[in-house]
Amino acid sequence: MFDSRATQVLIQQIQDGDETAGDALCQRYMARVYAAVRLRLGSRLRAKVESCDIVQDVLLGVIKGAANFECRSEGTFVNWVNRAVENKIRDEADRWKARKRDPNRELSQEKTRSPGGTTPLDVVDDDSALTPSQIFFVQEDLECLERAMDRLHEYSEEYHRLIIASEIEGQTYSEIAEVEGKSPDAVRMTINRAKVALANFYQRLERAA
Repeated sequence: MFDSRATQVLIQQIQDGDETAGDALCQRYMARVYAAVRLRLGSRLRAKVESCDIVQDVLLGVIKGAANFECRSEGTFVNWVNRAVENKIRDEADRWKARKRDPNRELSQEKTRSPGGTTPLDVVDDDSALTPSQIFFVQEDLECLERAMDRLHEYSEEYHRLIIASEIEGQTYSEIAEVEGKSPDAVRMTINRAKVALANFYQRLERAA
């Protein structure tokens, strides 16, 4: 588990001119940023751009921006990093849309695949299966989680959006509720349903592997 004070200390060291603190901050958050990038990209954009390039650009921007960043808590820092990831991915998506509209450039069309059986079960029926909350901590099978998130997006954009907000961005129910225009209890129940759906997609993909 991360010590939130360490993040604040590293940012203060960057602001004090310690060049090694930037590398330490990158190492501390690289895995989390990589996972956030991969899960946000979606299958189509993931096939077109290099995730590592986005991670590198985001982290370089974070190091530069840290010189003027007021880190009140790790939460404020994580939210800032997540906004950087979101903005970078949006830029990449816009760039690819522009290339697609370019009449001088021929882009091969991605073959569409039928999602086939993307309706999740109501319960996880395998005692050995990961719980809805545990799947975000299984770092060794990020590819399976990516595909499960893609299936979740096909099934419900709302579920996908709320999982991103709660599990990747770390927003509280109250924060999400304010954005969604719902009560915190309604958000909590919807997120719980989304987690169950995601866990079932993940379980099915594991079984098919």
